Amino acid sequence: MNSIYRIVWNAAIGKWVVASELATGRSKKGTKGAARALAALGLLTLAVPLWAAEDNGTTCVLAQGQPGVLDAQGRCVAADADADADADAGAGVSPQARTIGVQAAVDDQYVKVNGSGAAATAAGVGAIAIGNNARALADADGNADNAIAMGANASTQGNNAVAIGMGASANSQNAQGAAGSLAVGANANAGGWNSVAVGYNTNASGSGAVAVGRGARGSASEAVAMGDNSSASAEGGVALGGSSQVTAAGAVAIGRASVANRANTVSVGSGTLRRQVVNVAAGTQANDAVIVQQLRAGVQALGGGADVAANGSITAPSYVLGHGGTHTTVGSALEALDDGLTTTTTTLNQLSTSLDNGTVGLVQQAAPGAELTVGASTDGAAVDFSGTAGARRLRGVADAASADEAVTLAQLQASSASVADALGGGSVADAQGRIAAPTYTVGGSNYGNVGDALTALDGRVGGTGQDLADLRDALDAGSRYFKADGSGVADEAAATGSGSIAAGASAAASAEHGVAIGWGARASNGDGAIALGANARATGENSVALGAEAVADRDNVVSVGWGMGGNGTRQVINVANGTDAADAVNVQQLRPVIDGLGGGAAHNASTGTVTGPQYSVQGQTFDNVGDALSSVDGGLTVIDGRVTRNEGDITQLRQQLVELGNGEAGLVQQAAADAAVTIGAGTGGTVVDLRGTDGERQLKGVAAGTDANDAVNLGQLASAVDDLRATGNRYVRVDGAGDGSDDAQANGQGAMAVGALAQANGAGSVALGQGAVAQADNSVALGAGAVADRANSVSVGAAGAERQITHVADGSEDTDAVNLRQLKAAGLVGDGGQMLDAVTYDAGSQRAQVTFGGANGTVLSNVADGRVGAGSREAVNGGQLAALRDQLQGRIGDLDGRVGALEAGDAGGGSGGNPPYYGANPQPGDQAGDNPAQAVGQGSVAAGAGAEARADNSVALGAGSVADRDNSVSVGREGGERQITHVAAGVQATDAVNVGQLQQGVHDAKAYADERVQDAWSGMEQRLDQVNRQANRGIAAAAALAPMTPYLPGKTTINANLANYRSETAMGVGVSRWSDNGRVNVNGGASMARGDKPIFRMGVGVVLGD
Repeated sequence: MNSIYRIVWNAAIGKWVVASELATGRSKKGTKGAARALAALGLLTLAVPLWAAEDNGTTCVLAQGQPGVLDAQGRCVAADADADADADAGAGVSPQARTIGVQAAVDDQYVKVNGSGAAATAAGVGAIAIGNNARALADADGNADNAIAMGANASTQGNNAVAIGMGASANSQNAQGAAGSLAVGANANAGGWNSVAVGYNTNASGSGAVAVGRGARGSASEAVAMGDNSSASAEGGVALGGSSQVTAAGAVAIGRASVANRANTVSVGSGTLRRQVVNVAAGTQANDAVIVQQLRAGVQALGGGADVAANGSITAPSYVLGHGGTHTTVGSALEALDDGLTTTTTTLNQLSTSLDNGTVGLVQQAAPGAELTVGASTDGAAVDFSGTAGARRLRGVADAASADEAVTLAQLQASSASVADALGGGSVADAQGRIAAPTYTVGGSNYGNVGDALTALDGRVGGTGQDLADLRDALDAGSRYFKADGSGVADEAAATGSGSIAAGASAAASAEHGVAIGWGARASNGDGAIALGANARATGENSVALGAEAVADRDNVVSVGWGMGGNGTRQVINVANGTDAADAVNVQQLRPVIDGLGGGAAHNASTGTVTGPQYSVQGQTFDNVGDALSSVDGGLTVIDGRVTRNEGDITQLRQQLVELGNGEAGLVQQAAADAAVTIGAGTGGTVVDLRGTDGERQLKGVAAGTDANDAVNLGQLASAVDDLRATGNRYVRVDGAGDGSDDAQANGQGAMAVGALAQANGAGSVALGQGAVAQADNSVALGAGAVADRANSVSVGAAGAERQITHVADGSEDTDAVNLRQLKAAGLVGDGGQMLDAVTYDAGSQRAQVTFGGANGTVLSNVADGRVGAGSREAVNGGQLAALRDQLQGRIGDLDGRVGALEAGDAGGGSGGNPPYYGANPQPGDQAGDNPAQAVGQGSVAAGAGAEARADNSVALGAGSVADRDNSVSVGREGGERQITHVAAGVQATDAVNVGQLQQGVHDAKAYADERVQDAWSGMEQRLDQVNRQANRGIAAAAALAPMTPYLPGKTTINANLANYRSETAMGVGVSRWSDNGRVNVNGGASMARGDKPIFRMGVGVVLGD
């Protein structure tokens, strides 16, 4: 048997003592209301605090709310009144002593279960009011169902509201009251709809607000304040820590005395109190916080001693340039390098200009436009153009005009069709030694330049720290000691994960060790997920979502927003300088890095955006350090080693210039005074190009070539031309004036012109014959004077000078030419070559149409009889039409007579004495032609006296029928409808259905509907039964969980309960422990119904006062 105890006043010794379970507080027996109160108390999961007194003279509160004192017998009387022996309590029992147990009497002025009285008031169905002046009141709409008010002066207003503690209130001034709110603690106030206030003097006045801790204030919609005197006064704000404050919407303040006064930001301190955010993982997304380790890698990559100090400050770089001074930004250093490079390039360009102007070296030019000389001041009998690859071609050579000048390939081709290869040459020095771009490792990814690395760091500013980890551990540990339960309806909080916490309306913590605090907060999927703030979502493992609407959907991250690019993101403010590798960095640390980049890189203090640098190097603009350095490196590479060896190379260059003048260095050299002059002997290349700014040049002073690869001069060419003219070519003969006045011209790309004055001007054109002109692209002009002026054509003459093309074979392909014999065979040309009047298909008709000529048409004679039959497309002649006319005339005559009979109203009996196939019975008195049928619509049919087919393609059947809709059949009219009988069952989609088919369809549809409704009803009954059983089990389990805390200081008691509700049985076990001094009680329990999940309860009771 369970042991139930209560505390009563012992007047003999003047103290409160523990009485047995058989003691009663008054003579009135318990009623059914007491049983209901006991069951209701079993549903509570918070321990009721116990009170004790040690001597008389203790103050108390009368039923009317006035202060009173306890007399010698323990009765509460007015301070100036005499003791009343007939007080409500029994002899030796104080009126303040109330019992909760199997035999406890609860129907008195201090305990109300759906009752009324002068003191405690429970206005709604299922409402509970316990305590002096406790009130479970209705709101403006009369709602007070299931409300609970426990404690002196505790009050609720609205459905499902709960207020526990002296002066606790769950009510509001609006019409809805504080429905669904929870207030626990002395003077706690949950004034907002679905709000939660836990702790002494707490206030949750905003809708869906949460206030936990002494003096905590959640005064805005969906705000959360946790900690001693914490305050969240802005919508969706979250304040965590003693004296923390949130005054801006969606902001989060973490830590004692932290202040968040900017919207959608996370603050870990205030203007005067700064904290570090430590143990932050490296950011990987654009809006992740970056850590000192990532920042240090970017800063150190700047070089020049740039680094992050132990206190988090940034040491700016210092670049010392040999000829550019000291610079503290990358931009100024690059500009100095660029200036030095420009100066060096200018010096080298001046030296190069001297070479280009021909004032030094073996190859010189006295003045612009003057002739170039090669070794003019030296001797030597030859100029050698050979190189490492052998002999070279010589390009840019002008046509020779004297005997000692080099000839061009064009001269040789025009004269003898076999010209020696031209000599020429040149070299290309490849740019080598380009410095590879640096590689930075940031967050596990590689970047090829500082700009990209800084971009990755910039996107990761923000983060979290050890405070959040400590908070999560504290919330995990406290999940067993605090539950913010709802009203039992759809918006109640749910902590279903192992060791989880859920506080706030509709808050849900389904993840193991998850924490969800705030209206609609969710901590799911990931173990250890924490969601703080209204509608915050944390689904990643060990993730933290801070602030209203925040989303943390990746493992091991802290999110303070829900979007990208400023949409749904928050700032993390009051962040101290990061000092360890995993610390978050603040803007103060980042700004020196940005300033150190130079090049106009800047940080906008108002918007937080970062403007990248712009470096102008060698005429180009770059937006990152890596590319700018690569450009500088490339510029150094292009000028080869001349910059890196600048000082020594100037002297060497001067020596080279002397050697160039002596022919000892450069492309043009002469080994000795009388040796041959060589050009590019030590280099590759197969062409020597002599062209200059004025075009091609003549090569003078050319001796007669003796070897196969020697250049020939004009004298040799003239001799060769004379030989060609004398001997010619036995297979090719082309003659002309020979003085250049009638040269052929091939001006088009890939064109060929053969013959005096022949011109091939079009691309790919051919002109063969004297004066032949191929003007258009890909045209051919054959014969003297022929002109081809259309693209892709062959012309054998010109306008007024046409030619025949004879001996043309029969064409066999679609694109072959046809000859006269083929045209004669086609009947298009006569024997004398004249054109015949042949009939051809109309142009463009695809052989589908032939139009005859003649002003009055064309007669086709001698036309054979065409076949008359289905599918025949043969022409018929006049004889066939005459026979058809004779046949039709006889039949039309017969038809005319029959139509006349119909018009006269003759029903007719058919022809040949056969039975009639139609009949008409006129109305009495109708005469022939009276009230005739009318078929007005196109393609319509009307049959019957007065029938009207008004619409197109309509049919009106029967006397008086009207068809006034297109494509319809009418068998009557409005007010004169007819049945259509003997209709066979329809089989196609457009067939009419008969009554039998319709009735069967209705029957089948009804049977199908009945079956579906029965299935749905059966499923509904099963689900209702299941819900009913589940509810019964829950009530039984709750009843078995009723707290029992006998007053035994220093002792631990264990009790077991068994409860049954509507055939559902549950077993519960409870444990209670009193402190040695008898002032603190810790109790807990667990119960479970068969086939259901267990329910756990934990409570703490404190005895206040002496």
